Amino acid sequence: MSRQATLDRQAVQKFNSRFGRLMEVFPEARATAVKAMGQAVQQELNAQIGKADLETDAKGTVSSWQELRLGSKGGYAALSAIKASPYHAGKKPKSWKGTPVTVKQVTKWLERGHGVRKPDTTKDYAWSQRRKNRIWRSGVNKYTGLRYVKGRMFYSWTKLKAKDHALNAATEAMKNLTKEIIKMKRDGYS
Repeated sequence: MSRQATLDRQAVQKFNSRFGRLMEVFPEARATAVKAMGQAVQQELNAQIGKADLETDAKGTVSSWQELRLGSKGGYAALSAIKASPYHAGKKPKSWKGTPVTVKQVTKWLERGHGVRKPDTTKDYAWSQRRKNRIWRSGVNKYTGLRYVKGRMFYSWTKLKAKDHALNAATEAMKNLTKEIIKMKRDGYS
């Protein structure tokens, strides 16, 4: 029994000596792969925002609001809107139900869609051509009869391709690990 335990301990020591360096490299390789995947998905999201039915200036603004967050040890990558207010100096801040509108809310409304308020027909701008164009672009809910703006779904379309980007990044990380193993074997770590 003690001889078997000695053999197991020697096997563990051999394993540690052989793969000790590789175990140090792997977390870095995973973090690099996760970061590469996150950046690829962020580029895809920006492309989807560019394709969305938005005003030209709004596309750049909405793209600049999206932020890539990485885990402290490289374990995850997440895309979300920044926590800020879309307030511009010199302009009146927007509010919704008494609270200031945030970038996250605007991004959510663009992603999922939102209702359209009825124009105040006593004002001159209610009869402008710009207002009419906006009204005609909106849809009508067949059950309630209320107008709404359809969602652009740029996050939803990006999610469909995120898996491919993750697999490509993982494949690249595995290639790097394979090169590291071959290099270790050549250097005499056996």
